[in-house]
Amino acid sequence: MRVNTISMKVSLRIEEAGVKDGNIVMNGFAGAMPCETIISPEEALQVMRLGMKLAIIKLLVKGLFSPKKAATGPTK
Repeated sequence: MRVNTISMKVSLRIEEAGVKDGNIVMNGFAGAMPCETIISPEEALQVMRLGMKLAIIKLLVKGLFSPKKAATGPTK
């Protein structure tokens, strides 16, 4: 995944996820730096609601049945 801001672009790679203190905690790397991303249940539900679009669902289903490629980040 890539995060674009006005000042910089950072590749974000999540390597593990779990629950801590009622939040979803994901650990991975932002560029070369280790990072921890914390998302509340309400935020996670909002992300899921935003993802309930036909085009996104088709993309995910297609990804489930296509040959597996190495996770190198977003396509351009």
